[in-house]
Amino acid sequence: MGKLCAPRLGALLLGVLLLCLSPEAGAAVSATPKATGPGESVYVAGCPDWSPMEWYNPETKNYEGVLPRLLEQLGQETGLDFTYIRAGSQDQRQRLAENGQVELVFGTEEELKGWKLAKVRPVLTMDQGERVCLGLTKIAGEERTAQLEKALEQISQQELLDLALDLAEERPVGIPTWKKLAAAGVTALLTATSVLLGRALYRNRKARGEEIRRDSMTGLGNRTYFAEAFDHLIPDQYRELYCVAFLGFDISRVNQYYGETEAEEQLCAAAQELELSIRDNEIVARVSGSGFAVARPSAGPSQTAVWLEELLARLNRCMDKYGKGYHPVFRGGLYFLEPGDRDWETVLANARQGYYRAMETGQPYSLSSKDLLRQENEKLQMKKRLWEGLRNREFRMFLQPIVCFPGGQIAGAEALSRWDHPQKGLLYPGSYIELMESERAITELDFYIFEEACRQLQDWQTQGLQVWISCNFTRATIDHEGFLHRVETIAGRYTFDRDRLILEITEDTMESNKELAFDNISGCKRMGFQVALDDAGSGNTSFSDLRDYPIDLVKIDRSILNSAVNERGVALLAGMIALAHSLKMKVLCEGVETAAQAELLRQRDCDYMQGYHFYRAMPPEEASRLMNERESL
Repeated sequence: MGKLCAPRLGALLLGVLLLCLSPEAGAAVSATPKATGPGESVYVAGCPDWSPMEWYNPETKNYEGVLPRLLEQLGQETGLDFTYIRAGSQDQRQRLAENGQVELVFGTEEELKGWKLAKVRPVLTMDQGERVCLGLTKIAGEERTAQLEKALEQISQQELLDLALDLAEERPVGIPTWKKLAAAGVTALLTATSVLLGRALYRNRKARGEEIRRDSMTGLGNRTYFAEAFDHLIPDQYRELYCVAFLGFDISRVNQYYGETEAEEQLCAAAQELELSIRDNEIVARVSGSGFAVARPSAGPSQTAVWLEELLARLNRCMDKYGKGYHPVFRGGLYFLEPGDRDWETVLANARQGYYRAMETGQPYSLSSKDLLRQENEKLQMKKRLWEGLRNREFRMFLQPIVCFPGGQIAGAEALSRWDHPQKGLLYPGSYIELMESERAITELDFYIFEEACRQLQDWQTQGLQVWISCNFTRATIDHEGFLHRVETIAGRYTFDRDRLILEITEDTMESNKELAFDNISGCKRMGFQVALDDAGSGNTSFSDLRDYPIDLVKIDRSILNSAVNERGVALLAGMIALAHSLKMKVLCEGVETAAQAELLRQRDCDYMQGYHFYRAMPPEEASRLMNERESL
């Protein structure tokens, strides 16, 4: 049905019939397959299924619903008989009306205004201004048109609403089979007659005493209420026109700082703000410890975003009075329903996934789309696969060559990881490192690559290649109590010059557990390994750290090189190189991507360079071939 809007209780301005009328009272409403009924009958083009307004009942072989009852009442007032022309499975109203085969047709004002009709007369006005109308064709004539208009003015309205509710309760509200939802019309259809009649029916049931469970603490509906309201107020056919927002805050932190009593006060304050902010056609409920859900018609992504941002702002202002040591912050997840979304728990879980993403990223809210849910599901599957991948040796070491100056020869290589996933192919660290850290598997990956580096150095030493490999260790690995024992055990399986292996540590390693980090790094030095400080300049390394830790090589972060585009940037880069040299340390600069950057570093006496300008990361076999070729030149 094109653009159709439906009423709220008390907002209908529609007139209609009395329920007590019997069919023998005078006028009749019948149906026929084609316009060959009684000559004096007024013919009406019927809609296949516009429940509960009008629909064809194959058992009674007649039209039923609110509008056929309205025609009965009009017949009582005018003495006219009405005969519906059956539509079959296709909507034929416009064709019948424009061909002069019927006198009357019902439809929305929006759709009827495009048809060739003699007159369009509103019979039902909605609270948002849209109307269901009676269309009169050219063959209705002036006299009959005047009769019907006068009769319509006499119609009572409240009894029609009661009738509509009763009919909707008897027959489930359905979407017209004669017109599918179109992308351009979905927002208009949000307030379709059948949808809001269903909403009015639900409120009517509540008024009759049907029990709805409430959250005892906040007074809002609970999960059971949300489930029932979701099912009753949003017909399956219209769910793609709705969105659900999940709103919440970190209540565990509130309990930690202030205790349960104040946490409950904050929940109640938030619930009161939500109740004041929610409209009649929206559903709000407390669905978890500190989580609230709101289901509402979607006005489109941009307008819905504005609504959610304003709602979150109001909730956070409400929390301002609790901002002592910890200020609770409301965040949200937003999910736009799709045609197959019929299970309320799944919809709620989808919206909550957006909330979790907002918590992770620090954003006010995050949109939970099918793509995001797919990504999260892929992450979940990858998490389950991580340990199996380590056991099956699916992870591979790649090597990025490092050149030295002034000659530009290959001096060594950095060991990097890749995951040769059975289904996804070769994955880069960015797609799995965070998962490794969250699953506490990163230490196993560090030692895995460390052993691969030891094996490669043994092979190169056998081939007579005098190059080194730098191998990364994360903070979690350096902080491990058994770190030195595992390093010694793994390295002991292979024969190579220990100073050919450089262990890279990051700045944050020295900030976590300084005493343990110092002991472990010093232990590595005693075993003969070299130590490099990775990403220097990107963190919080102090001069005392450079003085106290046994560091052999400083790796300058690429951000320092990229910022060396003016006098001060160049001075900072040159100063860092000079400082490292004054402390008897070698310098390696990462992220060299242009000849100009390489020349700048050469002029500042940088010892080593690494980046795409020279070589990309490659499998060990390719790196070995490359180095052997260089040796033979």
